[in-house]
This record gives sequence, structure tokens and C-alpha cells, in this order.
Amino acid sequence: MRLRLILGIGISLLFVGLLVQSVDVHALTTALGHAQPAVLLPALALYFAGTWLRSVRWRLLLPPDSAPTTTLARALLIGLTVNNLLPARLGEAARAYVLNRWRGVPVGATVASVVVERVLDGLTLAMFLLVAVGTIASAPAYLMTVGLLVGGAFVAGACLLAAIVGQPRAVLATLRFATRPCPPRIQALAERLTLGFVNGLGLVHGWSMLFNLAFLSIAAWLLEIGVFYVLMFGFSFPASFSTAILGGSAANFATLVPSSPGYVGTFDGVLVKVISDVLGGLVEYEEVLAYALVTRLVLFLPVTLAGVALMSQEGLSFGDIVRFGATTKQTAARAGTGTRREAGRLGSPTFDIPAADAGG
Repeated sequence: MRLRLILGIGISLLFVGLLVQSVDVHALTTALGHAQPAVLLPALALYFAGTWLRSVRWRLLLPPDSAPTTTLARALLIGLTVNNLLPARLGEAARAYVLNRWRGVPVGATVASVVVERVLDGLTLAMFLLVAVGTIASAPAYLMTVGLLVGGAFVAGACLLAAIVGQPRAVLATLRFATRPCPPRIQALAERLTLGFVNGLGLVHGWSMLFNLAFLSIAAWLLEIGVFYVLMFGFSFPASFSTAILGGSAANFATLVPSSPGYVGTFDGVLVKVISDVLGGLVEYEEVLAYALVTRLVLFLPVTLAGVALMSQEGLSFGDIVRFGATTKQTAARAGTGTRREAGRLGSPTFDIPAADAGG
């Protein structure tokens, strides 16, 4: 994790350096000073409305009656806050931690729901990006390549998840074979997490659920892209929803690149690059950079303040999140040999897999 943090900080510094190497500070401050603050309130409303829809979608991905949407929204805000302030996407661990603490939701089920969320988000954004590239004549060709490559990767991920759900016995047998050389506590941990994960994936079934998940994913991302669009009206360049889709989709894909907490540099650099390329000579570089900085402010600062307030209200600390992984390992070690009964005691649902199918 330390190596990843160092690499991420290095990449962020590189992107920040590229952003500011030729900037005119006076022109930047002038652009920020001329920005229209009236767009901030509707942009914030769109963002938090999208967050609520993500919470509704998350509820569909968890075991029935795991938690009400309000609880999931609070957990999601905390997770986003941790991602903004801590490295290595620990916000996903934070979501698993708080749901297990508040409602006893198995960690594996939460992890599975987050993985499905990521696939849905990737497929939705790739679709948005490809459609927008096809409708904007000035869209740079590299965005089509990015959309196809990233979209293909998420399609492959969706197929892999479907294969895991379709062959749970094969997955478990492969896991047990692969972990034979490992100590019993490692085998127990691997099996517990795998059982909870695959059972969580198994909750996604039926055309009705798939339709609901797709609808909520598209609606949530349209609201977030709406943030990029509305903020354009605060600056002196043409506001276009298609341009907002290009910039918003590419900037969110940039968060997949290792970076410092909060995706500093990667998110901003890609957003500035795409908007500048699409608009060409219609707008000054400093105007686009000012727009990117305000977009970051809207997308990162309010949710972080809300998440910190919620953590304080619930008596949570960032140390609790960091220690969560170590605590899970200690619990798994106490589980002994990792039988299905022990896995059930640890809080993860289990498959009805006969002992004869234990993989040797």
C-alpha cells in the first residue's frame, strides 16, 4: 500500500505540474473572480440527488432489508469522504465497515455490491462517452479509443462476474486448490470473503432487477453530468450537455489511474484537456482551468464536509477504517480451518455446497 501511495502521489504531482506549467496566474484569478456563484446551488442539488439515487441502487444490490436508503446514503457519504482523504480507495472498506457495524451486513455482501456498482458505473459512462463522441464533430479521436477500451474492459468484468455467479462450486473448488499451501487462517479468510462475495453477486438476477439497476445507474450519472453542465453557465464559454458528458465521463475514468487521495491532478488534468480540445480556440486555457477547479470544489468539498460530520456524529475515526482490515484478518484467524459453519459465524452467507464438492 505504501508503494501505491508513493506512486499515486507521484502521478498526481506530474499532472498538477502539467496543469500549472503554462498558466497565467492573473488570468486564472480573473476567471475565478468572474465566475457566477448562482450556479453553485443547483449544481449541489443535482449532485446530492444523484447520491440519493446511488443509495437506492445500492439497496437493490444488498440482501433484502439490509438497511434503509437513508442509512445507505449516510454510509455512502462516509465512503466518498474516506476516498477523498485517504489513499488506496479505503472508502470501499469504510462502507463495508459502517454497514457491518450499524446493521450487521456481511462484509462480503457489501464488497460484492460495490464491485457490481463499479461495473454498472463503468458501462454507463462508457456508453455516455461513445454516444457523445458520435454527436460532437469536434470530439477528439482519442476519446473514442478510450471509450472502446474502457467499455470493453467493463464488459469483460461483467462477463466474469456472471461466470462467477453461474459456477459457484467451481469458484470455491479453485479457491481451495489455490490456497492449499497457505496457513489455515489464510484459507479461512479467503473462503469466508469468497463465499460472502459470490453470494452477494447472486443477488443480481432477473430482467426486472437488471432493468432497475440500469435505469438507476443512467439516472444517477445524468444528474452528476448535470453538475458539469450547470457549472458551465458560470463561465464565459458555450455550455453544452454533450461537452459536459465528454468531460465528465473522461474525468471520472481518470480516477481509475493511481493518484493521491481525492484524485488530485488526474481528475482535473483530464477534465481540462478534454474541454480544451473540444472547444478549441473558443476559450482561454485559464477559463477552463478555473471551471475545473470550481467543479472539483462542488464535487469534493461538500460531500467531504458532510462525511466528516457524519463520522463525528457516529463516533467513527479514520483510524477505525484503517484498522478494519487488520481486525478482519484476526477474526478469520480465530475461525480455525474455515469450514462453512465457521464462515457463517463470521457473518457471511454460505452456499449450499455438499461436502463432497469441497474440491479434494
